[in-house]
Amino acid sequence: MSGSREGFGRWPLGAAAIAAALVAATSAWAGASPAELDRRMAREAPGLLKDGRLGGIGIAVIRDGRVAWTGYYGRQSPDAATTERTVFNTASIAKTVTAETLIALAVAGRIDLDEPIAGYVRNPDLEGDPRYRKLTPRLLLSHRSGLRNWPDDYDDGKLAFDWEPGTRYRYSGAGIELAARYAQAKTGKSLRALAAETLLTPMGVKEMAVGELPAWTDGRLALPVNSEGAFVSIDSLYPGLKEGSGVGAAYDLITTAPAYATFLSKVIAAREPRTAALRETILTDLDGDAIYGCPRKLVARCPDAYGYALGWQVHRYGDHQVLQHTGNDEGQTDLVYFSPDGRDGAVIFVNGANGWAAITRVVELIGDEPLMAAYYRGLVQALFGAPPPKPDGD
Repeated sequence: MSGSREGFGRWPLGAAAIAAALVAATSAWAGASPAELDRRMAREAPGLLKDGRLGGIGIAVIRDGRVAWTGYYGRQSPDAATTERTVFNTASIAKTVTAETLIALAVAGRIDLDEPIAGYVRNPDLEGDPRYRKLTPRLLLSHRSGLRNWPDDYDDGKLAFDWEPGTRYRYSGAGIELAARYAQAKTGKSLRALAAETLLTPMGVKEMAVGELPAWTDGRLALPVNSEGAFVSIDSLYPGLKEGSGVGAAYDLITTAPAYATFLSKVIAAREPRTAALRETILTDLDGDAIYGCPRKLVARCPDAYGYALGWQVHRYGDHQVLQHTGNDEGQTDLVYFSPDGRDGAVIFVNGANGWAAITRVVELIGDEPLMAAYYRGLVQALFGAPPPKPDGD
């Protein structure tokens, strides 16, 4: 959850604060023009930031496969406003780049998604258990490893299987790291190098870094903001980031909102059939999940099917699909999403631990994916105890 860098974090504020943030509006406008988005966001963003005790927010909206609008509000640090140059540490959004990298490697025949990782990756916590030999990149990327999120989720601080790999869902950042380590061992290259050569360089994405702080981030970092609304240091939450000592597969993707939006627009354009099938095929059902299960009493239309594919969470409404991923830790909250058929999407990065009410409202204000917006509104209400909001005539 919040302290473990899971995708959907715990809201540290009380239910009353959530209700105050969410009760402002319910209905989404469809297809807001850039000028209208300017008006809506300028009107609502200050209140969202204040009520959530957030630092700043960077937003990019994609329509017809292109970046159509961006907006920046609040502060990246006590001394600097959030701008298009603000660099965010995007928490679990890193998993999307890892997944896309491994998908590209698999399509190119450089890795095998169904090959056991045990022959390439040593793990002293797991390798004595015969179930370790069942782990494959496909199981790991779809969160079916049988592992908890991180070693510190266990009393003894060591990874262990809670159930047979492939049989049940549990979100696991450690599993994503194992998949990345397999790709590194198989190819002899770091994840950073693999992401650059398979994705970022061909896509022309220049301001994105995997698990490191390059020189171009100097003076541009959005400092984390804790649940009390205080700015805290990067080092206090992300140890080792400055040294670049981590893999960067499950967290520590460093980027700007425009750079990730460029990445997302290229993903929308990449409709190669094998890539699309790997990206969009649901492998892990989330219906009824304690965190992501759609609260049917609060949402008029839940997805017809939803769950994890490789890295991405997929929602299907008839013939319409929305792929998404969340990110949350002690100082950052994020949502990215796109529709392959609708060719729309959005990037919403918030330096603040309490970002879910603000993010939900921003999705509503963008207006392009009202079904997904309703899902998140219901999810936030169900998870954080806010009462159903009342319509305000938007």
